[in-house]
Amino acid sequence: MKKLKVAIIGCGLIAQERHIPAFNKIENVDLIAACDINENLAREVASKYKIPKVYSNTSEMFKNEDLDLVDICVPPQIHAAVGIEAMNNSCHIIMEKPMALNVSDCDQMIESAAKNNVEICVIHNKNFHKPFIKAKKLVKEGHIGEFVGMRIFLSTPHWDMIDLEDHWYHKLPGGVIGETGPHMAYMSSEFIKNINEVEVLAENHLKHPWAPNDDFRIELKGDNAISSVILAYTPNYWICDIDIIGTDAMLRLDLNGMILTKHSLKELKYGPFVKYYLGNILQVAGGMLKNVLGDKKIGTDLVIEEFVDSIFNNGKAPVTGEEGREAVRIMQMVVEEYNKKYKL
Repeated sequence: MKKLKVAIIGCGLIAQERHIPAFNKIENVDLIAACDINENLAREVASKYKIPKVYSNTSEMFKNEDLDLVDICVPPQIHAAVGIEAMNNSCHIIMEKPMALNVSDCDQMIESAAKNNVEICVIHNKNFHKPFIKAKKLVKEGHIGEFVGMRIFLSTPHWDMIDLEDHWYHKLPGGVIGETGPHMAYMSSEFIKNINEVEVLAENHLKHPWAPNDDFRIELKGDNAISSVILAYTPNYWICDIDIIGTDAMLRLDLNGMILTKHSLKELKYGPFVKYYLGNILQVAGGMLKNVLGDKKIGTDLVIEEFVDSIFNNGKAPVTGEEGREAVRIMQMVVEEYNKKYKL
């Protein structure tokens, strides 16, 4: 069986915890090289995951290795430069979100992919969590009536991001919202078409000199609905909750617990009230049982697996360059509005 020869560029936490384990689960992949500007880190990661080759320079790696696919886990500021170099060396590329920091860089990557006859994939991982996939199916089949809107609540503990003064997060357009904001952009665009208006409200609770604001309310308005978003960096806990709102019912997704529940209480009377909440308890219990007994693959695993399959079968990437570009376009609107309103 032919195997894809793969290299990882960027050996930080996300590569170690998500990307490398995902590739190691796929039989028709050989992870043959690890590359990082910090050569000691690359060597540590290569030793830990039994990756045979180590590089601190991408040009040297492309000169020496005949690669099929490159996984880009570097900060998004250099996605375009690294991605275009890889594609000019005839490699398919997959990368963490966001695809880039501006639409112009996305366009350059898309043009390079076409010129070199290779594919781009962006890891919009939350769209591939099983509750999110099921929610899309339920909406499409009309189980909540007409779709009329959504709410997203993303909470990142302050010690994981906002407290880290020297982290590259703070150098992104919009600061920390440039890191988690792409999640809200690509999740919203799965349900809301042509997002073309944004509003931003922000507060500063922690008073870090390096972070102008740490609590955000963002509205994304498209042709068919509005997505209302909370991005919170002040709590001491993780939350990733999404409400998909329909005329007949609402779907509530807990993407940390991987549980989906359907809400449709129609009578504020004791009997229907008790029946309704007992039903919700059963939905949660059923979701927890599936989590314990079912397939443990999460979004990143599935995106990588599907992209590998698409390369072998000459198919479409699970998240195309154009879809990555759309999330970047939305984020550019958000950041421009944020900077304008708060004079940043």
